[in-house]
Amino acid sequence: MIGTEKADESNLLKRWIITIGIFLIVQLIFIAVDGTNLEPNMNDSNNLVARMGRWILDSRLFTEWITPYSFPFFNMFITIHVIAILIAALGNIISTIFSKNKEEGLACK
Repeated sequence: MIGTEKADESNLLKRWIITIGIFLIVQLIFIAVDGTNLEPNMNDSNNLVARMGRWILDSRLFTEWITPYSFPFFNMFITIHVIAILIAALGNIISTIFSKNKEEGLACK
């Protein structure tokens, strides 16, 4: 049982290192691209999806409140990325708590 527990902790640690590493690499790319001519050109055609995207990107949330970058798409992307990381962290915390409670229950029997 202890070998399986160590393997689970090792896999969890590897997943978090990869997750944080990807987050940092994306941030470095955004820092390098932000404010340069390399910023993506958002196509504002009459497409409904493009109009919805422009409406979201031009909202105060990504132009005034969350503004680590000058390009609103980067602000939206970092917000979604951080929320996804927090949800994954919460899920891992909950699963760790329940697995420890389950192991304690098995040890008592």
